Amino acid sequence: MKDDKNSKLVVPRLTIDPDLPAATQEMLRTAKPSELRNPDPAGRGSAWSALARSLPLRWETAIVCACAVAFFNGIGPDSPFPVLLWLWPTVGLGAAWLVLMVSVPVVGHLVTRGRLRRIQQVRAQYVLDVDLVPAAEQLLARAGHAVAAVRRSRVHRDDYLDRQRNDVVLPEKEWEIAELLRAYSRVERSTPTKATGDEARPVLDAHQAVLQTALDGIERRVTALETYAEQTAAADRRYAEFRQIQQISAAGAELMDLLARSARDDLAVAEIDGLTDQATTVADAFKAALAEARESAHALAAPTAA
Repeated sequence: MKDDKNSKLVVPRLTIDPDLPAATQEMLRTAKPSELRNPDPAGRGSAWSALARSLPLRWETAIVCACAVAFFNGIGPDSPFPVLLWLWPTVGLGAAWLVLMVSVPVVGHLVTRGRLRRIQQVRAQYVLDVDLVPAAEQLLARAGHAVAAVRRSRVHRDDYLDRQRNDVVLPEKEWEIAELLRAYSRVERSTPTKATGDEARPVLDAHQAVLQTALDGIERRVTALETYAEQTAAADRRYAEFRQIQQISAAGAELMDLLARSARDDLAVAEIDGLTDQATTVADAFKAALAEARESAHALAAPTAA
């Protein structure tokens, strides 16, 4: 693809290993960006710190706490202080409110810590846009665009290109590319951009050359996906023509009958033969386009089979 087209592609915020369970994938998609970038449960503090942040420390809280202490220390029906009997309902409600205010932030904190712990466990199985350098971002955007184009195509949806197989192989290819690009980005970010002396310059040049070779290899994978997407688009166009010819042919029976009844001569026969030839030509072109797309799909999956 050309650079002006690449600049318009959207870099995926999140690319997930398709081998992860569906529930885990959904958890990752709904997680906050900050949770995905730094899924560290220890950085969230303890449950008591969450309680301290969440509990409103106002005069109402102090009164409820004092009433609860008094209630549980003997102020009841047999209390020598009858004037305080009216506090019973208030103390009961206040104590329930206090328990609720204590439990809600604690339970929420524990749920959040459990989710972050799970995200931390699968951190290697998803790639964020911030994990990638600009060159890697563009390659991943191109790969995602090609995969999406194939899966949106009519020949894919109508199962002319083995939809079930595509739904498995294409996400796997996209994930392999994302994983390689993350590793490339990690090495590039750790590589100096400028040599500090004459002795370091040839070493740095060789290192950067190998790094570029690795990037070129990843780009070849992306180009293979784009080639498959282009051939799928060509098959889609042929498919649209083929369907249009079918629609015309569906109404052609009445037309043929009309021609046969109105002019039983060589002209009518030629018209009918012409319609048949057109339909055959488009059908053959559609089959050829499908065959090219299938060959590209097999070539794309060849490394996986090896």
